[in-house]
Amino acid sequence: MKRFLALAVVASIAVSVSPAGAQNDIQYLPGPWHFKSIPCVDTTVVIVTPRLGNEGQTTYPKQQFIDTGVAVWFNTTLGSDPADKPSRAGVVHYQDSRGNNVMMAERKGDKVQVCFLGAPAPTSSCDPDKDSRGRTYRVYDYKQKQQYNGLNSEHDCGGA
Repeated sequence: MKRFLALAVVASIAVSVSPAGAQNDIQYLPGPWHFKSIPCVDTTVVIVTPRLGNEGQTTYPKQQFIDTGVAVWFNTTLGSDPADKPSRAGVVHYQDSRGNNVMMAERKGDKVQVCFLGAPAPTSSCDPDKDSRGRTYRVYDYKQKQQYNGLNSEHDCGGA
């Protein structure tokens, strides 16, 4: 039993420190989820932008998404800490990440299901009560009938 717990802790730490794109290879059950143990909400897309952009930029050429990655933010605070300035749920991908084509095709107002898969575990460099980065989401786009997942930031909790 002790060995199992030790392996589980090591596995959770390895997942929490992996780069944002590394978790996008997981093949989750397709379609909308209706599980009692996983918090999910139907909501809408607020904004789709390249991962890297310029302040004040309002139009984005497709090549900028391809070169830098994609960020999508949703009209929900699911997974954020309401005691510490709730923030919108979102997913940020680096270039060439699985799911980028689905993310790039989304538009403001598109209906999606956002599921909160978890926050990082506390470590010596991560206090998830103070650092909102590293929360993991799974998103199902109803119009495209496609899904993607990832972290809500380009760096994990306690990262750069």
